[in-house]
Amino acid sequence: MTDLEKLKDMINEYNYPYFDDAYLQEKINSLEISQTLNSLARELCITKSGIEEIKLGDITIPSPKNHFLTLASKYRTNLTGVVTRADEY
Repeated sequence: MTDLEKLKDMINEYNYPYFDDAYLQEKINSLEISQTLNSLARELCITKSGIEEIKLGDITIPSPKNHFLTLASKYRTNLTGVVTRADEY
């Protein structure tokens, strides 16, 4: 499985398509040394959480905000909720 396929799976891109493959591949290629695929997935899930609800006539498709915020929290590096000091003391 390629990094692109992993990332698409991590951000549920198959069920909620939002980004095109070229954009995601560019984001993967521009990962900094300190950044991981998980941190990129978290960033993209937060972006996708901004999708508004869609209303088409009598049909309303709710915003998937909570779904993507839950996914984003899954990819946090510090899951304890404790803030770590920058000077490492």
